[in-house]
Parts: sequence; C-alpha cells; structure tokens
Amino acid sequence: MKHLLKILILSYFFIEQTLAQSSPILLETQSNSVGATINLAANNLNTFQGACAPFRYGDKIYFSASVPKKTGAGMVSRLYSAWQNEPAVPQLINPKEDDLSAAQGVLNIGGDRIYYTVYRETASGKPAQGEIWYRDKRYDGSWGQVVILPKPINESGIINQQPTCGYDFLLKKEVLYFSSNRPGGKGGFDIWYCVLNRDGSFSKPINAEFNTVNDEVTPFFYSHAQILFFSSNMLAGKGGFDIYRTTKNETGTWEAAENLNAANSSFDDLYFSYHQPSKTVYLCSNRPSENCENAPIGCPGLSIFSGKLNGSIIVNTMSALDSAAVYGCNFELENRETGAIELTLLQSENSIVEFPVLPNKKYRLIVSRKGFYPNFIQLDSMFTDFAHPIHKTVLLKPMR
Repeated sequence: MKHLLKILILSYFFIEQTLAQSSPILLETQSNSVGATINLAANNLNTFQGACAPFRYGDKIYFSASVPKKTGAGMVSRLYSAWQNEPAVPQLINPKEDDLSAAQGVLNIGGDRIYYTVYRETASGKPAQGEIWYRDKRYDGSWGQVVILPKPINESGIINQQPTCGYDFLLKKEVLYFSSNRPGGKGGFDIWYCVLNRDGSFSKPINAEFNTVNDEVTPFFYSHAQILFFSSNMLAGKGGFDIYRTTKNETGTWEAAENLNAANSSFDDLYFSYHQPSKTVYLCSNRPSENCENAPIGCPGLSIFSGKLNGSIIVNTMSALDSAAVYGCNFELENRETGAIELTLLQSENSIVEFPVLPNKKYRLIVSRKGFYPNFIQLDSMFTDFAHPIHKTVLLKPMR
C-alpha cells in the first residue's frame, strides 16, 4: 500500500513504478465499441514521461508531465498546455526550484483562475507535503501572483492535491474539491471540499460522505449534472484504481458511488475529466497501449487517454417474494428494431450488473434464472448517457 500511495502522490515518479494487474472484466461479451471508445490521446500529450491530469478548457488542454531536474539528478513535475494538436509548451507559472513540483492544473468555471498542486520535497527527495495554489488571470491574459491557500486547507506535513472546481446549484456557490490524507478522514486519502465564499475566502474543509477506508483521489466535478467523478481502489472495482461517479441530489446529499465501468480497465485508471462541448472524456491509465504493448502487469508509467462513452443500464435483480438479492441470473439484451441480441451474460456473479448501450435505441432486456419465471423489460436509451445510466429493478417471481 505504501508503494502504491507513493505512485499516486508523486505523479511525476510513475515511470519508475510497476503496478499489479487484478481481476478480469465481468461482462465477457461486452464490446468496447458499444460501451466506450477510449484510445491513447494525441502524441503532443504523450511525448512526455508520466503524463497525467488532463483538463480541457475550450480547445486548450492542460496536463502535468515529468521532466529532468536542472541538476540532472532525478525528475520533477511541471505544468504544460497544448492548443489543439500543436506541440505542448510549459506553463510560465511553473516553479523555478528543483525541489518544488507543480502538477494537476485545472481552471475554474469562468476560466479566470487556475488551481494546481505544488509538492515540496525533503532533502531525501521524498515529498514533505502537498499544497494547493492558485493564480487569477490578469486583464492581459497572463496569470497573476500566486496565492497559497491558507490554513486549515494547507497544513504543514499534510498532502493536499488534485484540486477541481465546480458550481454547486444548491449552495449557489463555487466549491473546491481535492484529495488529502489529512487527519479526520475515513482512511488513507479522501475527497474533501470547501466552499468559496462571496468575499473570496474558503470555508473549512469537509470530508465527503462517500469516502471509504480505501483511497479516494483525483476528483472532477461536472457542474452541469452535479456529478463528482473520482478514482478509488475499493475492492468492488475491476482492479487497481477505478473511476467512480456520485451525484449530488436535490436534498444536498451524495448518492451511492457507482463504478464507471465503460471507462475502467483491470489496471489503474485515474484523473477522469469531461469536456462537455466536444463530449470527450479524458483519463490517465497504465493500461497496455502503443506506448507499451507487451505489459501484462501494466505500463511502468501513466499515459493520457481520450474518447467517447455511451450510456449504460444498471440492473438490480431481486426476488418478488421477499426482495432478497438474486444471483446467478442470465441476461439477454435485444435490439427491438433489428431483433439482434447485442449482449449476453450467463450466471451473473452479482445481483447488480451493468450493460453498455448505444444512444437513441429501443431495447428489450430478458432476465431469467432457474427456479424463477423470466422477466421481459422494455427499455429506451433515448436520453441516457455515460453520466446518467438507466436504473432498473427487476423482480423475479419464484416458481412453485
């Protein structure tokens, strides 16, 4: 665990690590062309070592990458940006010192403030702490003086990292989310958030209710749908770190976190972000790619991936007699327009399963199990997308 956390905390050291492969994907008949089209991003984003934390604003992508120190001894993380397919350039706000690393740059919703993480190293080269900094944009378009977030956000000896900013419809204020190993959490790294007050000050950090005893990291808040995406190494995932989503509902509480299956692999998947105008998702992963095709245990470093995600159907199978969970079910997803069976799953290991679906389609889901009458459900994917899956509870009536 300590080895894995070191990889997570210092993203610019990913190239020196080896990550373990875990369990296979549950849906053996799932086609990536149906659930997702995720490929290695353009070369201008992946010509650096340990490229991670992609964030797109307009046609400009911000990301972090590892470069050699000025002294030539070791690596340091720096902020980069790339305009469309143009070569990436380092940001002028990068620290000059070799013992400071800058990573995970993200803009606020107005595009006039950039938040990022600065890691301070000790004499031994290990991180002493991580701090969240920001700069506001000047009238000429350049970034102004640095502001280091005050206590109780940045504390000595604590790692605060991976900031993301969004607008909360219920609070009618901007909210800053970040990952931290500060005391008072549920275990390891947790997602914390603080509200940006109208006078420019920040509220006391709050521990998000969906955190677990495992590690929750790399948050991204999609303001339009009030959805927070993050990565976690909780045991329910496909392996390593998986991307999850949780929605803040009208009462102000977070719904149960769901695995974003279409985007995940059996390797480590982190730094999810979504550019709504182009409907493009971005993430970082050590999954095998053109950069390291023969890597059964994962690539030695992270690369940036991008692509599209389609919608999905999440089915919860229960007994009509007592609402108990029903395992070992058979599923067939039929296209009602063509009559073709697009997906089949036999003897499911769980009572809750997820199927990828294409948009604007009419489906029929057939659920069966020995000892129960089959159930036929009409489905319409007209308004579903990756952030808004269709939820269906299927009640199976026992045979007598």
